[in-house]
Amino acid sequence: MKKLKPFLIRFLIVTVPLLVIYGFAQMAVKANRESEHRTDVGLGIAFLSVFVFLILFVGFAIDLVIRIRRKQRPQVWMDAFFLFLFSIPIAYIICLMVSRDCFCKWLIDTIDWLR
Repeated sequence: MKKLKPFLIRFLIVTVPLLVIYGFAQMAVKANRESEHRTDVGLGIAFLSVFVFLILFVGFAIDLVIRIRRKQRPQVWMDAFFLFLFSIPIAYIICLMVSRDCFCKWLIDTIDWLR
């Protein structure tokens, strides 16, 4: 139970903002469909998602440094796991903006294959 509780707390810290963004996106798209003059709702949702991911990434990075200094190894591995999960979409977006050579080609091909 000692290791499960910190994982569940970190999992809730990640899932709650993402579920709120999902609900907001559903409401915004529905309202945009009913509107006479449609706007680009997806871009706003993308910016909001990037902002939330960056805040979570910075928060987990700071928590990782604190846990390393306190030598709490199980929490360090949990933070490193969540940082890895956050780095995948960040790396994908960066690869889409720059050239598709070497690592970026492999990453984009892998993610496209998974979809």
